[in-house]
Amino acid sequence: MVKTHVEESLGANPGDAALNPADPVAMGIPAVRAPGFLGSSRGRAFRALAHRPYRLMFAAFLVNQTGFWISFIGMQGLMARISHNDPVWLGRLFFALFIPAFALAPLAGVAADRFDRKRIMLTCYACVAVLSTTLAALTATGSIAQPLLLLVALGMGTSFAFAGPASFAVAVNAVPDADMSSAVSLQSAANNLTRVVGPMVAAPFLAAGHFDWAFVSFAAAAVVAAVLIALMRVERHVGEPEAGGIVVRIAGGFRHARERRPALPALLMVATLSLFGVSHSALLPVFAEEVLGSIDYFAWIVVATGSGAMFGALSIGYRETSPSMSWAAALMLGYGASLAVFAFSSSLTVVMIAQFVIGWTYFAVMTSLQTLIQQIVHETKRGRVMSLFQVAWAGLIPWGGLAMGAAAGAFGVTATLGGAAAVCAAYAAGALVWSRTALPVESAPSGPLY
Repeated sequence: MVKTHVEESLGANPGDAALNPADPVAMGIPAVRAPGFLGSSRGRAFRALAHRPYRLMFAAFLVNQTGFWISFIGMQGLMARISHNDPVWLGRLFFALFIPAFALAPLAGVAADRFDRKRIMLTCYACVAVLSTTLAALTATGSIAQPLLLLVALGMGTSFAFAGPASFAVAVNAVPDADMSSAVSLQSAANNLTRVVGPMVAAPFLAAGHFDWAFVSFAAAAVVAAVLIALMRVERHVGEPEAGGIVVRIAGGFRHARERRPALPALLMVATLSLFGVSHSALLPVFAEEVLGSIDYFAWIVVATGSGAMFGALSIGYRETSPSMSWAAALMLGYGASLAVFAFSSSLTVVMIAQFVIGWTYFAVMTSLQTLIQQIVHETKRGRVMSLFQVAWAGLIPWGGLAMGAAAGAFGVTATLGGAAAVCAAYAAGALVWSRTALPVESAPSGPLY
């Protein structure tokens, strides 16, 4: 039996929560009649904001992610300065920050299913605040060096890796099932918004050479985010007792993903798109200089991609029908076609339009698949399955970037991008054919899992 209890009761019945973890009232989330704009068809994508726990979660996400991008740009600028703009050290910084999402996500998923998810998030935010403050102090006193910066980046990446599966699960637990698509799409849109706002805020710090201010900003953002999460009134997750150690529990997450149709094909689609699609961003500066004639166009390409991504994430929240593999495959096919147009074009206008569509289709696919997976997994396995999503989405990008760079060095940037587009389109076409004949999507199981 799934054993749960309500941390701050909103009229929920813990016994009902045990019998049906997917039921919003049993999870401590009362049915809310969304007022005004949020209750209209025009406000469908924003309906998750009608729920106070999600509003707090969303605000915490916005603040923390903005702080992350301020700090990330600051770390890049600091590494460029102390390493004399050595690309090797810059690559190591990127790798140290993001490799924990690949290596530690399965352990983070086990933790999210075993311990209180809200407490995991608070612990991770506290670690980020301490690391950011330490980095600010080392930078301000001139004590920072390349290896020490890598060590701090690795610590931050570890905190992000453990916070990921827990935050995925808490976001879903904060809304009724009917508003899950809105919750996921809003979080994805916010992620892209902070990618634009964060660097804009960081620019004055970098221009003035005050990298320590960027790190202080992230520390303050982490503290604010922690306070907002602490104010959330959601059911405390208590893990179901399971036999076996960590390896057995990780294997249980893999088994559950394989059994819950179509979670495994969805994860494979995410992995393919990350490896062969998203990783093309590593070549954008080279493409801007070699194909378009100036590296200055790189920033405009990034803006076009981010703008399209924000609209793509929001568009899923406006869909009245539930996400499906066939819809995600069709979007991925559009992604492959847009990437091909981008790869073989030398017109800035065409490139900008193609990147807008690339951003739109990419985040529409990712948001669709995340919503689909969240809808079909059991609450006791949610953290572990979403850790696999984290590996497939963020954990594979550094490896794909390394492969893209090596391929571009051997075959050229245009041929590499064209090949990546072909792989994405071919996989999408195969997935589209498969989805037409596959068994229907299963609903999330209720009650005891096995």
